[in-house]
Amino acid sequence: MSATIASLTATAQSGVKTKVAEHVGFDKSCAPQHVGVKTTTPPANGNVTTAEENSVLPANTTLGGAQPCAGYSAPTAVLYYESEPKFKGLDQFKYQRINEDNPKDRLNGEIILTVTVK
Repeated sequence: MSATIASLTATAQSGVKTKVAEHVGFDKSCAPQHVGVKTTTPPANGNVTTAEENSVLPANTTLGGAQPCAGYSAPTAVLYYESEPKFKGLDQFKYQRINEDNPKDRLNGEIILTVTVK
């Protein structure tokens, strides 16, 4: 198991499927790389699903900071969280981020995501 590289937070409404994280990768020439995610510890009070969606890279990202490839589109690993009905409070899960095209990507590793469910 890789080292924990980050702790992230998100907010979701109780019982509503909510996008809580997304990951994308580009090489130095802004060519997209394939990034995947895998849940390693599921949340205690809900479910996590993943999808691959096409997204445009913003100017700044939570983990990567300022993005030289901002505005470029690429397949993006997206995580959705949905709490159990009527659950409110904090829930947490862990997942692995893997850039399959770049095993030395500094953002590869385990991420802890804490969700505030309202």
